[in-house]
Amino acid sequence: MHRTAFLLRPLLLLCLVLGAPALADEPDVDAGRRQLETIATRLERYEHDAELAKAREAVLEIQAAAQALIDGRTPELQSLDARLAELGEVPEGQDEPGDVARERRVLQDQRAAVDAELRQARLAVVEGTQLLERIATLRQQRFFGMLSERTTPPWRPAFWRQLAASAPRDLGRVRKLWHAVVEASREHWKAAGLQPLVSLGLAVLLAAGAWWLGRRIPELATRHVPPGRLRRSAPPTLRVLLALVAALCVAQLVRGALLPDAPPAAVAALAGHALALAVFVAVATALGSALLSVDRPSWRLPAISDAGARALRVFPLPAALVIALASLGQEVVRLAATSLDLAVAITGLSAALCVALVLVVLLRIQRLQPLADAGDAPQVHFRPWMNVAVSLGWIGNAVAFLGLVAGYVALSAFVGMQVIWAVMVAATAWLAMRFVDDLVCTVLASRGAAGRRINTRFGIEPRLVDRAAVLLSVALRAVVALAALIALAMPWGAGGTDLVDRSMQLLRGITIGELVLSPRNIVRALLVFAGASLLLHLFRRWLERRLLPTTRMDEGMRASVATLVGYAGMVLAIAMALAAIGVGLERIAWIASALSVGIGFGLQAIVQNFISGLILLAERPVKVGDWVVVGDAEGDIRRINVRATEIQTGDRTTVLVPNSELITKAVRNRTYANAEGLVKIQLPMPLSTDPDRVRDLLLEVFREHPAILETPAPSVAIDNITNDRIVFSASGYVPSPRQASATRSALLFEILRRLRAQEMPPG
Repeated sequence: MHRTAFLLRPLLLLCLVLGAPALADEPDVDAGRRQLETIATRLERYEHDAELAKAREAVLEIQAAAQALIDGRTPELQSLDARLAELGEVPEGQDEPGDVARERRVLQDQRAAVDAELRQARLAVVEGTQLLERIATLRQQRFFGMLSERTTPPWRPAFWRQLAASAPRDLGRVRKLWHAVVEASREHWKAAGLQPLVSLGLAVLLAAGAWWLGRRIPELATRHVPPGRLRRSAPPTLRVLLALVAALCVAQLVRGALLPDAPPAAVAALAGHALALAVFVAVATALGSALLSVDRPSWRLPAISDAGARALRVFPLPAALVIALASLGQEVVRLAATSLDLAVAITGLSAALCVALVLVVLLRIQRLQPLADAGDAPQVHFRPWMNVAVSLGWIGNAVAFLGLVAGYVALSAFVGMQVIWAVMVAATAWLAMRFVDDLVCTVLASRGAAGRRINTRFGIEPRLVDRAAVLLSVALRAVVALAALIALAMPWGAGGTDLVDRSMQLLRGITIGELVLSPRNIVRALLVFAGASLLLHLFRRWLERRLLPTTRMDEGMRASVATLVGYAGMVLAIAMALAAIGVGLERIAWIASALSVGIGFGLQAIVQNFISGLILLAERPVKVGDWVVVGDAEGDIRRINVRATEIQTGDRTTVLVPNSELITKAVRNRTYANAEGLVKIQLPMPLSTDPDRVRDLLLEVFREHPAILETPAPSVAIDNITNDRIVFSASGYVPSPRQASATRSALLFEILRRLRAQEMPPG
């Protein structure tokens, strides 16, 4: 009777809200450990999954009590250690004062007692964790063993003869349970007066109001939600949430109207199960209606055509009802303690309903996608992912049908229910992920309301705000995806709480020696790194904008100092982050020495360029703003990075030169000692030319140009005399080598113009 109850119970967790058991203020660790030993010895004797579930709950209570004791007594142990440290060590060869010795003995006795109790509590936590692993493994083994169990197929007459033989007894027990429900309800109506009628009236009004409000949600979203993706994903999400809240409230009102506060245990269990299933049906129906949106195609989120939405609109309610009726039948069988034959019959009926429903859905989708005529493109009703889902649906339905025919009723029901459950979970997760992404990116992005406030109040750049919004969206969607995976894995023999407990064990951290890698420590390290980086950024900006401009340093030197401070601050921030997770300076040095081998072999070039960059910043053979010539590259140094130096050439292109080349190769620095640039012109003239006139003309042109410096003064010399010409060399200085090219061109234009004016053509 209990062997098939596991198939449908996990589905109720979508709507049930369970309360955590209260723990005692002063737990008895020894009694808890004895109870753990008792559970461990009796574990193999448990025949039903319900007994294993109760044992698991007991272990969780003991484990929680032990953890509460650890959390409560650890500060006391730390306080005792601090008081003993204040007393100091016992002096060697000297008698300690009597009052100090007594105080030391009392503190040591108290510390020993607390430490022993904490050790016992930690041992209880470890033993509980091991026992939970055993329980989870045993439940999964029995689960898969039950799936492989074969019964009499429903199409054989023997199955119906067995069912008919046990029918009188089963009907009597079911009738007894029903009479208990009716009697509890009748007694409640007699004693409550008008309260049940008022509760039912409120339930009807609440259901009608929720239906009316759900119809108006798209209009309200158009008025109050900003334009964008959120305006389309908010209405279906709000409709589903409204259906959930309204269904929970209506369920509570109906329960209060039909049953007393403390009905019999079986009646309370059946009523709670039925009302939870009603909530599940309401939410699933609202989910299907919101996603398909047949009446408002413009608000439809999935990429489904109107014909596809109309074809699928009738299936959300039957799918939810199949799950609800099957689960309710299993609960009735369990509470009424009927025979295994009736349980198998109800399970087989559930499997048949699931197979029939999935088959109708698949055929309806198949008819929507007819082959196109020659030359005509078929109409696309669904995205390509639907083909994958349809293929998986055919496979799952075939397995369920064959299992039902062959007599593997539990396997058939499980596969059929899992197909429907997977579709519902996937639809819910898809809607939640879409809404979370739209909400975060709309509200927290740089153009959103919260993003603009963050930008204006805290001065954070818009791109950083957008980056934070994207990362938060990814994190929240990952949480939704994890919840969906847990929901999908629940029917596979491991409850969702089992998966959560295993996840929480991972969240407590991985111990490597004395280092504990846990999410808490990692988050702490990230916060420390972010805080240190923020302080570094503020200090560096203050250094660049306020302090360094008041010194006698030139612009290049100020840039070098700021860059060195940035490197040092980054190293300090990383060291502080490592220290936050328990990596001390000695461990950092050990890690650095261990990595040095790999750096020496695989990262030689990178480390060489990094060290060269530090030398450039410290020694300053070249600095930001210098005009340098490195190989074929000539231009201004714009920035000295970790690996390479940026040089902007005259044609406004940027050349990245590895830092090692600036250290190991010849570099011409035109502004290293003197920032002035040289303009030199060679002018060939005929041998018959008067050299004094040419010299005076060149000096006059140089002196009249505004870019030529007076000191050093321009000069003209004869560079060479050949058979038919004289080569004059004129030179002058400009404030910067960057002006040399333009000034030389202007001087040549002026010299040619004056030579022609004086009829002195160049040779």
